[in-house]
Amino acid sequence: MKLFGLAALLFLSVPSFANDWSQATKVAEINTGYTGGFILFRTEKAHHNPKNCDAAFYAVRQGDAEVDQILSVLLAAQKSGGSIQVGVNSSKCDQHGRISVTRIRSLP
Repeated sequence: MKLFGLAALLFLSVPSFANDWSQATKVAEINTGYTGGFILFRTEKAHHNPKNCDAAFYAVRQGDAEVDQILSVLLAAQKSGGSIQVGVNSSKCDQHGRISVTRIRSLP
């Protein structure tokens, strides 16, 4: 019975995380070097925006994500032409109203 309950809990919790990811897309533009160490970037496909933030750019800020790691993945994907998925915070925008990125998934 405990296994059934655990399996049900895992099964029911997956959809809540699945909605936080964008569709597979490619990196279109990366802007970095800002004071405070944050990144702004765009993708080729429409941005995933569950909180209706300013959708011009995705924003990556220290405290919400590991900026250096995400920058590395973005640069590698842009250089290789590889696809990514963008994980966003579905409960808040960043401090300037942009889509707040929490993680990046590199795809083959």
